[in-house]
Amino acid sequence: MLQFMVEKLNQQLHMHGMISDIVLRSDHSLLEESEGQEVLITFSEAENEKQPTATIHLFPLTEEDSCEIEVEIVYPYCLQDEEIQKLWTQAKSLVAECSLTEKRRFVESGIQAEANVVLDYHFVVQMPQTEEEDMAFTETIARFSGDLGMLVKLGT
Repeated sequence: MLQFMVEKLNQQLHMHGMISDIVLRSDHSLLEESEGQEVLITFSEAENEKQPTATIHLFPLTEEDSCEIEVEIVYPYCLQDEEIQKLWTQAKSLVAECSLTEKRRFVESGIQAEANVVLDYHFVVQMPQTEEEDMAFTETIARFSGDLGMLVKLGT
């Protein structure tokens, strides 16, 4: 399922920005004798560290022959409260179920070293079994890719 998802996302995402990295992670629990896998895809409008960057996490759900897609978009600059509200309003108009987290890191009292805003959301897709399901799946991935392409351009 992960290979299938990476291929489908690769086909769609390149129309809306660029993929800069794809990583396969395998985790093996020492306590539970279980192993899990995850794919991380790094996506942005262009290769620029000052631009918003999305990390797409793909988690296979084996019992259901499906995959969870989780997205985190980091806006790596300090925004004022009204700019954050505008960003969130624009993001929610594209993806109603997204959430926003503001992160600030201080090295000393009153001295901010880093600030960024993170939008995140997730959803689950089923592995298509029929031609009709494949068409719906392709439409979902195309809509997701288009929305993500617009989300990484917000606030710039």
